[in-house]
Amino acid sequence: MKIRDDYYYDIIQVKYTTLGQQDIKQCFAMIQRTIKDFLKDPQSVHKNLREVISRSNFDNTYKNNCTYYVVHNGELNFASGLKKFERIVTSNELKILQQSLDTDSVPEEILKSDGFNNFISYNHNNIENTEQAYLCNLNGYDLAKLNNKYTSTELGKNILFGQNLRDSLENKSKTYDSMKQTIDTEPEKFWFYNNGITIIAEGFNADAVPLVRIEGNEQSNKKIDSVTLENFSIINGAQTTSSLGIYLKEAEINRDDDKINKLKNVYVLTRILVINKTELKNNISIYNNMQNPITSRDMVSNRPEQKKLYEWLISGDRPNIHVEIRRGSNPPSHLNLHKHQITTNETLAQLAFASFYREPYTAKDKKRTLFNNDYSKEEFTINEDYHKIFNFHDENDKCGILFKKTKSEIDELLFVAYLYKESKKYLKKEYEQRLDKQYAMLKNADEDEQQNINDFIINYKTQIAINNICFFYCIALYYEFKTQFDDDNSKVFNYSAYYDRNTHFKQSLIESFSQLFLSKTIEIIKNESAGTANVGNWIRSKKSEDLFMKKLRHELAVNLSFSNLYRNFVNEYKL
Repeated sequence: MKIRDDYYYDIIQVKYTTLGQQDIKQCFAMIQRTIKDFLKDPQSVHKNLREVISRSNFDNTYKNNCTYYVVHNGELNFASGLKKFERIVTSNELKILQQSLDTDSVPEEILKSDGFNNFISYNHNNIENTEQAYLCNLNGYDLAKLNNKYTSTELGKNILFGQNLRDSLENKSKTYDSMKQTIDTEPEKFWFYNNGITIIAEGFNADAVPLVRIEGNEQSNKKIDSVTLENFSIINGAQTTSSLGIYLKEAEINRDDDKINKLKNVYVLTRILVINKTELKNNISIYNNMQNPITSRDMVSNRPEQKKLYEWLISGDRPNIHVEIRRGSNPPSHLNLHKHQITTNETLAQLAFASFYREPYTAKDKKRTLFNNDYSKEEFTINEDYHKIFNFHDENDKCGILFKKTKSEIDELLFVAYLYKESKKYLKKEYEQRLDKQYAMLKNADEDEQQNINDFIINYKTQIAINNICFFYCIALYYEFKTQFDDDNSKVFNYSAYYDRNTHFKQSLIESFSQLFLSKTIEIIKNESAGTANVGNWIRSKKSEDLFMKKLRHELAVNLSFSNLYRNFVNEYKL
């Protein structure tokens, strides 16, 4: 039976008006004051609120587990000085979230062009192809507003870059600093310094206005004043667009009209590609990102099985897990994720090989080729190894290993990986303390004792070296224990106790994991690699995986104490 003693509360105030920064801050202060009053004296707050709270188990125990939301009808979704647990949501964001559940593109927007006659329509003169392409200059202020409207990081969905292979890799970086300086000092030069952006859209319309009006008659020569885009996504230029958004957000927070006016003088070179073919869209996304370093992992980020994996693990009941399928994407900040519940599809695949398949060598070796397309084998998605991990099929037996597991099983895998890293630090400290003692003893030892002490020193140095590089082997060892001795697979680690401010449980779990699993991993590798000049080379050998697993299974079979040790560990740290 699963028992949860860790609860989180969302406390929301909805205003059907447009709020400014000061109004929003006052709302947060009022909400938090009301909750404080309730905890002090429930009778002091309004009856309706008292009745709602009484239907939950909310009390002083959970006062630090609250996230406060202010929802209003305006456009402002940020304010200066907000705390981590204070969130602003606009009614428009809620509408966007509802509309974007099954799409990765913006439905429709109108963007201003530069007002000059700088508009080019590309025609490839091939009647078999219906694709259209346009080159124009879009206003930086409009792009910034667009970015801030659709970012919606509080809601966990960013459809503006929905078809991009990556999100903006950094919220603030040297790139942002240079763009900011250009806007501050010479905004009209931004067009010359920036490479521009690329947009893929399914629908497009250019709104033209006359260059000159003579006695009410329109001259035939017109300029493009604005463009209307339908079902579109920025597939190259996420860094540029998000940087413009950050600049605008900072200017609005500081009420700096001068900076806002400078941003309105910025124009960005824009390619607009009107494409309706999915395969062509994906190819364009790939090739348009070639000027920046792009990996084979980036190239699969728009595949349906990757999107399915992300949506499945992040949504619904707990546990919620954020899997970064696109570099630069961030977890939804409204979810209270534990540290171990944030990972990448690459790391998750490696851990799956090490744990569910017990192939620690494969876990390390396939990182370089896991997302490479093997065109010679059409029966697999991408390649055979990728297929084993990620393939999604309506029939469960045809799915990759991740889709055959439950969310709780994947959550445990990530937690075990996190435990290894904490245990590695713990053991390293222990070994180093022992080394220091040996070095101190060496100073006063006679010749016979020195040899023994030097042997101890070499032994500890070997263990430290193995401790640093046995990650996947330790994962494989834990899952071999689990496979052989687990009587109740429904039990889960007591995550609440581990992440609680009381560190006793956490330290105890780390020490127990180190002693039972990590130390045993190190011991087997040390013994099996004895006589090898370099233990790192031993671990990187395929045959070492076989030697390790054979030795481990032999020891678990002949040493009956391991089953009791594992069950005691489970009873102590799982619920």
